Amino acid sequence: MSKSSLQWFTKDDGRKLPVSDDFLLPFLTPTSPGTNYWDPPPPENVEALRREDGRVLLQLHQIIDLLVRTGTDLKDKTLLDIGTGNGMIPRLILHYCDIKSAVGIDPYLDGEHLSSWQAHDHGELFRELTGFIDTYCKDDMDFAKYAHMTGYQDFTVRPARVPLRPQGQKKFRFEKIGAHDLGQLNEKFDIFYAKAIDHIPDWPGIFRACAEAANPDALIVIKHFSFFSYLGPHRYSTTNIPWGHLLLTDDEFRRFAREFHGPRANDMIDFYFNGLAYPRHTVPQMVMMAAEHGFTMHAVINEPSRNAEKLLPLASEVPDFWNIVREINPTVTVEEMLSGRYHIVFRKTG
Repeated sequence: MSKSSLQWFTKDDGRKLPVSDDFLLPFLTPTSPGTNYWDPPPPENVEALRREDGRVLLQLHQIIDLLVRTGTDLKDKTLLDIGTGNGMIPRLILHYCDIKSAVGIDPYLDGEHLSSWQAHDHGELFRELTGFIDTYCKDDMDFAKYAHMTGYQDFTVRPARVPLRPQGQKKFRFEKIGAHDLGQLNEKFDIFYAKAIDHIPDWPGIFRACAEAANPDALIVIKHFSFFSYLGPHRYSTTNIPWGHLLLTDDEFRRFAREFHGPRANDMIDFYFNGLAYPRHTVPQMVMMAAEHGFTMHAVINEPSRNAEKLLPLASEVPDFWNIVREINPTVTVEEMLSGRYHIVFRKTG
């Protein structure tokens, strides 16, 4: 592999790590014209919102497919979407499935967090998405009908066809609270959906809050982007060292950002430690945390990154790669390092 402007970062113990944008840029989705890869989408950016249409449709399809596969009867169930963003997922589930009610929570509104949606008209987007579904997926959700809209999504497993039945007017509610504050709702739920716990610290606190707000046999459905995957720190803090976040200690990461990312180093460091879940936990550790709060793993799907075949050879570019990874992250697996997205269902059993 040809490296453009290959440089080297020296770890505290003297071992050197290769640095090149060729290790990073080919694996990122394109940004809006005139922006850097670390910039958030500009407000009301139509192109960026159109890219998100495919993401929303895929997420909707994935969660319904997963619930169908696990034999979940949605009739009269209550849904809580943790980290709902713009609320499209629970609103669409409420519109097309026979659940009784849906609540979405998020501590941030549009544009208040670096990784949140840019400001946009939620009602207009909802009408656009339901218009597309009603036209092209009238009786069932068929991936082939919207596959052309998913080019920017990192996935490898296509969900099966699932039935959709418009339910008429049902009220969706948004509450501006965090994942650890479910007690403020004073409600019980049958299904919890969380697609952004990679941005939420204190995972035991999430499961504790869900356990206290769960009806008997409640489910937690998690779509998870692992920190230990290749782009785990997201575009805002991913290094241009192959799996650099697994090869650097926290102090080395701070030094690396200042040496190689100059003017944006402080923003990069802030997102790495405050915009992402910290401390870091692997998926097996997540399963243990869930069990400690009465949730047993019911199903799991690991979608490898669509770039998995290109990523693994990059390990050979780093001298002593596997020893360094094991020294800093002794519990991480190659499976998680090559993951794209995990889909995990937990069931309340105690």
